[in-house]
Amino acid sequence: MGALADLLALRREDILQRFEREVLARFPLQGQPRSVIRDTLPQLLDELYELLSNPSSAEASSALSGRMRQTARRHRAQRQALGYDVTQIVREYGAVRDCILGLLEETGGVLVLAEQRALHRGLDLAMGDAVADSEHGRDEERRKAEEERAAMWERERAARAEAERQRALLEGIIAQSGDAIVVADAQGVLRIFNPEAERQHGVGLKELPPAQWVEAYGLSDEEGHPLPLERVPLYRALLGEHVRDELLWLHRPDGTRLPVSVTARPLLQPDGTPGGAVFSARDIALRRALAQEREEALALVDTLLATIPVGLCCVDKDLRYVRINPALAAINGITEEQTLGRTLWEVVPHVAPTVEPHYRRVLETGEPELNVERAHPTPSRGGEPGYYLESYAPVKDREGRPLMVATSVVDITDLKRFEEQLRQTAEFRERFLGIVSHDLRNPLSIITLSATLLLRQETLPERALRLAQRISLNAEQMARMIGDLLDLTRGRLGGGIPITPAPCDLGSLGRRVVSELEVAHPARELRLEAHGDLQGQWDQDRLAQLLGNLLRNAVDYSPEGTPITLALQAEGARVRIEVHNQGEPIPGEVLPGLFEPFRRGEARGSSATSGLGLGLYIVQQIAAAHGGAAEARSTREEGTVFTVRLPRVSSRRE
Repeated sequence: MGALADLLALRREDILQRFEREVLARFPLQGQPRSVIRDTLPQLLDELYELLSNPSSAEASSALSGRMRQTARRHRAQRQALGYDVTQIVREYGAVRDCILGLLEETGGVLVLAEQRALHRGLDLAMGDAVADSEHGRDEERRKAEEERAAMWERERAARAEAERQRALLEGIIAQSGDAIVVADAQGVLRIFNPEAERQHGVGLKELPPAQWVEAYGLSDEEGHPLPLERVPLYRALLGEHVRDELLWLHRPDGTRLPVSVTARPLLQPDGTPGGAVFSARDIALRRALAQEREEALALVDTLLATIPVGLCCVDKDLRYVRINPALAAINGITEEQTLGRTLWEVVPHVAPTVEPHYRRVLETGEPELNVERAHPTPSRGGEPGYYLESYAPVKDREGRPLMVATSVVDITDLKRFEEQLRQTAEFRERFLGIVSHDLRNPLSIITLSATLLLRQETLPERALRLAQRISLNAEQMARMIGDLLDLTRGRLGGGIPITPAPCDLGSLGRRVVSELEVAHPARELRLEAHGDLQGQWDQDRLAQLLGNLLRNAVDYSPEGTPITLALQAEGARVRIEVHNQGEPIPGEVLPGLFEPFRRGEARGSSATSGLGLGLYIVQQIAAAHGGAAEARSTREEGTVFTVRLPRVSSRRE
């Protein structure tokens, strides 16, 4: 390391102090703090020291040159902000050189030629970069000036093009306008006459003075008399008057007359002097026809409102009545005239607290609330409670915002009373069936016991034995029918069929039920398929009843010679029971009501069914009592499949 590098390392503060004195003496930095005066000089000295320490590394020298350029740019930007020009910046770098070499000379250091070259190269790099940036700045300013001039010409060209486009657009708007547009110059000669004006008048542009307008264009009043010139809207606009929405009739060459709504106003030059007048006319023939149709429609609506037996009304956002028909006014006990303009609380204070929330929700959400059933006393029933079905619907503007709420009120009091009568009748019938079924069990049990005792008699004649067997079989069938009726009564009136869950093996139960049915139907093929763990907590007797009903149903409604399959499948926390039979599919319209009581189809099995049509209903009730569900599907390809899914543990108890 040479003397110059040592000087930069050991006498760095002395160099900075000398630089401060030189700058304050020669440059306009009086009153600036030390940090501003020194600026990037400490960093520059560090970079010069690094340059002197590694003069032979080309890669390091390239990186260092880049950093020195960055330092020089920051220094130049700071000095230019203080008012320096490029010459002062170059002189400041010369002052740095003088401070370093002067201090080296005073300390007696020997300057090596390589160090001298490196020092000059570093400072020249900084000064050259400052000069280049300055030249670049001037070039940039010239370039920006040229760009600004080009932009100005472009803006002027664009302005001319925009003016031309606006003129063409204005001409297009005038030509395509749905209103007739006519323009006269300051002398009253017509200059613009758009296509709609030609259609309305039935003639084209004629450059005529005002005195000939009335005759040429058929201007008349509502009675058909020619319009005096002083009443012609365009002529009045030429005289400085503003005319707005005035009715004018045009008598066209084909003999038809057209009503138009006219607006006319004067045109002024930029200096305020008169420049002519513009006239616009809108064809209101359609509007008049629509207005007449609207009046007829409103008359029809009023007639419907007056005659319809349903109560109807509209209320605004303040819940004030805007419309009400006689039916609702009669329900409320207040006339239509006394209702309109008043609020819910003023008209029906006894129901306002319960209906107001519905109105508020419809106004807030814009969604209707339909079929709200309500019971309350009304004047129309002498203060007695009545039942009403109410619906609330929003009346929206074109943007879809609710403006009002339309309400319909249907008096369903008589219907509710009729429904209650039907319900009481049905309940009485079902209770009667339950009572009769229960009372029949005792005499039936005596018949069954007697038939059983007769069958055990070894000396009984053959004819008597056959009669005893027939009595026993029919008694058993009657017992099953009575049991079904009792289950129907429990299901309808007793909250469902009661069960007593206990540990049960569904596989063993299925084998027992299939064996019993094989004895009763020896000609039919019954199959059992059991898969997986079939243990669970179920009411064994009720499940046997469920399986028996499904299998008997399959026997009754499947062709002879076809198999019937009972499939039992474990499914994790549930089990699946399926009974499959072949034959004609169940019609699609019958499937939804298959599990309803007293539904019987046409038997196609080995023997006609003598049940009451309660078997599948009881299956569904037993499944529901265990927390499960029953369903059916039937197609020609697959056959008919009844499926019951049960949880392994039922929480319901008897």
